[in-house]
Amino acid sequence: MKIKLNQKEVEVKEGEKIIEVAHRNGIEIPALCYAPGYKHQSSCMVCVVKNCRTNQIIPSCTTLVEEGMNIDTESEEVKNFRKQSLELLLSDHIVVCRPPCDRDKCRLRKYATEYRAKWNKYPRYSAIKDTSPQHIKNNFWFDVTKCIRCGLCVHNSNDGFTFKGRGFEMQVVLPEESINNVDESLCGVCPTQALYRV
Repeated sequence: MKIKLNQKEVEVKEGEKIIEVAHRNGIEIPALCYAPGYKHQSSCMVCVVKNCRTNQIIPSCTTLVEEGMNIDTESEEVKNFRKQSLELLLSDHIVVCRPPCDRDKCRLRKYATEYRAKWNKYPRYSAIKDTSPQHIKNNFWFDVTKCIRCGLCVHNSNDGFTFKGRGFEMQVVLPEESINNVDESLCGVCPTQALYRV
């Protein structure tokens, strides 16, 4: 099966996602709610690309390839859509993260810089009442102020983390009875280091 990727014809396999094909062909597509080998749902909308056959902007992390697709990952339209998605995420994120924070490992900051996204384009809103980091177990912590609700920890923590609330009120929470179900390897998956070790 073949598709066009940035005007170049490439071989693809049935069941592959667009982001996987792009990475295999040396094309980086930014993504916050996606990590290879982990369960996820399209939530951040930073990985969008354009299907030129249908003229639609689509998430590359959940869209499967189809014969004859014509995918554009680099146009100004695509980049502007990614920038808007980042600015929406930034509007609900603290401006200065507290330690420990390794800026080189924060994908949100990396992409915000790369796409020149504004941190204050939209009015800031936060439903978070208790902003203190939560100790999970051993040297493993969760900082809700850094969380962008990408869902990676929710979908991969064996019922440890859950979503609570809706819309602006939605937060990731960790019920006390589920603390021991949380896999510490999720530290390396979290795109903003909301999950971290000390």
